[in-house]
Amino acid sequence: MDNDSKRIGLYINQDLLKACDNSISRTNATSRSDFISNAIEFYIAWLDSKNTTKILTPALESVIGSKILDTEDRIARVLFKQGVELAMLMHVVAATNDITESQLKDLRKICVEEVRRNSGKYKFEDAFRFQKG
Repeated sequence: MDNDSKRIGLYINQDLLKACDNSISRTNATSRSDFISNAIEFYIAWLDSKNTTKILTPALESVIGSKILDTEDRIARVLFKQGVELAMLMHVVAATNDITESQLKDLRKICVEEVRRNSGKYKFEDAFRFQKG
């Protein structure tokens, strides 16, 4: 108990008091007063919704962090597979077409502008329409 603590009278339902006493062992609380103080702090934080560290327990933060890492790993694997497929496609196109370096540089500029203009939403149909005039 810290030095700023003040002794007060508290009326509490008997069943709620038993539930508190039964739950103390599942927390880091060292006493009934400590448990009730922690519960009040949690409830105030929940009401304010500003101090999420009181609401998001370390276990929950760990689960969320783990899910984010799993998602990042899946995205990285998908991007790697897409990169491999794209590299294969580029090799086939390069091997079957006679394109000069100058034409390639011009095409890159055109493609960068097209993708930028479409906010990255570029489809095969867009390239088809561009090539057909």
